[in-house]
Amino acid sequence: MYVLKGVEPENVWRFFEDISRIPRGSGNEKEICDYFEDFALKRGLWYKRDESDNILIRKQASAGYEGSEGVILQGHMDMVCEKLAESSHDFLKDPIKLVRDGDFLRADGTTLGGDDGIAAAMALAVLDDDRLE
Repeated sequence: MYVLKGVEPENVWRFFEDISRIPRGSGNEKEICDYFEDFALKRGLWYKRDESDNILIRKQASAGYEGSEGVILQGHMDMVCEKLAESSHDFLKDPIKLVRDGDFLRADGTTLGGDDGIAAAMALAVLDDDRLE
């Protein structure tokens, strides 16, 4: 179930929730990179992944824009892993528990991973939307 269902743009927040379920502390990027690779494969997108789990995904230009300059969207997949002293959260295996707090989004006892997670979610939403030109 999605905590942020109905929050717009819904596709961005859906991807953010998916990303938040995957442990992704610095040095532990294999599983999140697998998610990005699977995303590209399911959509028939070209991608290149290196031995350090960096990944580049490309999408062809929209019809009529083939001669235009490309657009680059970039973010990082890892996150800062900090938690409250009383938290039993294990950043190597536990998902980030998202909490809607009125108009705010926070994590339950841990860092949110929002700065990098939202950049990645926005890039995935753009790659996923075939209506964009």
